[in-house]
Amino acid sequence: MHNPAGISKMPKLFWVIAYNLKEGKAEGFQKFLASPAFKKAIADAEKATGMKLVEVYSSVLPNSAEANDYDYYEFWELPNRGALDKVRGPEMAKLMEIAYPFVEPRPTKSFFLRRAIDTTIIWEPKK
Repeated sequence: MHNPAGISKMPKLFWVIAYNLKEGKAEGFQKFLASPAFKKAIADAEKATGMKLVEVYSSVLPNSAEANDYDYYEFWELPNRGALDKVRGPEMAKLMEIAYPFVEPRPTKSFFLRRAIDTTIIWEPKK
């Protein structure tokens, strides 16, 4: 793995969760994100999992007109992949419970990101 000077040996991993809000809930969701209840639930989840919520982002412009486009994205930084083993604990369940009134009850999308410079290339065509 390529590791230029100054780059941490432990690659950064991000878990991204994409979802939409229920109709008419955007302003309430903004207030919720600033609330003491949300901040406490995040602190409890971070302590229990070792993950850190980087931020909750919203789309400024939609990516496309596709039916499965998402408007909100949570970025969690993971200390390692093993942190996901702790996601099913009561702290994350509490966070999901208090966010439920705002989030659409349809499937979400989640994925992992790693800095491109830290990604292992497992196949590259011969020249």
